[in-house]
Amino acid sequence: MPGRLAAALTLGLGLFGLACQPSIGDSCVLSTDCSQRGDRLCDTSQSGGYCTVFNCVGDGCPEEASCVVFGGRVPGCLYSDRSIARTARSFCMRACEVDKDCRDGYVCRDPRSPNLQGIVLDSDQSRRVCVPREADALTSPALSAVAPVCSAAAPPLPGPTPADAGDAAPPIDAAPLDAGPRDASPTDSATDAPDGGG
Repeated sequence: MPGRLAAALTLGLGLFGLACQPSIGDSCVLSTDCSQRGDRLCDTSQSGGYCTVFNCVGDGCPEEASCVVFGGRVPGCLYSDRSIARTARSFCMRACEVDKDCRDGYVCRDPRSPNLQGIVLDSDQSRRVCVPREADALTSPALSAVAPVCSAAAPPLPGPTPADAGDAAPPIDAAPLDAGPRDASPTDSATDAPDGGG
């Protein structure tokens, strides 16, 4: 009987421990602060750490989160939902409705805003997420500038102008004869080639 009681108590505490798993967006120092199972990681590049899932897919995050791609657009290029930029990274981000839903130092924003330039991969494109206050405050000319990376127009190349491309110039023969019948002599190829191929 005491063995059963100890086993039940251990099982109950284990289930309680799983139920208290930190949520996406919680602060962390190590990935084990986010999950003992290794299915969540601590993004220490964010203020106070940010429990997340890297490389998420659409509708693949826990219920309290949305899957957002950052760096998914190449400046000057239209977004294609068939493939995102190779430099893009997707993260599960804490979903929210108002700033109070986020922890201290974070604000609730639409990840598709010009400052964040995120792409929501979930079916519900309207969800807002908790982002660091300093990321929301970033405004840079580089974010709004359109680089001509995907432009179809090439820079002008130097070449003939209509004035010097007329019929007045004589044609140039690019391949003159080098050893025709008139240049052949009996000693031309017969004397300089070895006999017997060796």
